Amino acid sequence: MAIVGYMGSGKSTVGRIVARELDWELVDLDQAVADTAGLSILEIFEASGEPHFRNLERQELLRALDGPPNAVISCGGGVVIDPRNRAQLMQVPTVFLWEDADTLYRRTRGPGRPLRGTSYEDFARRYAERLPYYLEVASLQIETNNRPSYRIADEILDWLRAA
Repeated sequence: MAIVGYMGSGKSTVGRIVARELDWELVDLDQAVADTAGLSILEIFEASGEPHFRNLERQELLRALDGPPNAVISCGGGVVIDPRNRAQLMQVPTVFLWEDADTLYRRTRGPGRPLRGTSYEDFARRYAERLPYYLEVASLQIETNNRPSYRIADEILDWLRAA
């Protein structure tokens, strides 16, 4: 299963909880890219640019999807940009964590986020561009409404167990 959403939506945190509860592997796609490249995401962006990062991200997504079936894949916020990635994500249960742009913007002001945007307008525009793609791949949409991560994870676990 995969978890998608914009930066700051809680994909990694919720994914870690879900994976732990199911005793599944967690694949944090951004971390996998960084590990493979031997550089942080920010360093990859600075040294080689976004297209190179997106290439690495695609390779790691394919590796994760071809890996163990009992895995939770926490995707990077931009993985849905590539239509080939969207096609792959539509083949597996994919959860979209939906939060309003204001909340996400406040959560992502740290310096380690390469595409956080220089302004709220830039951030919100990028989110609006990606929103149809998140919705396209989503088997389940969860409006997080700033709820605790464990409650969101419980909702995902209930959904998986009912499937």
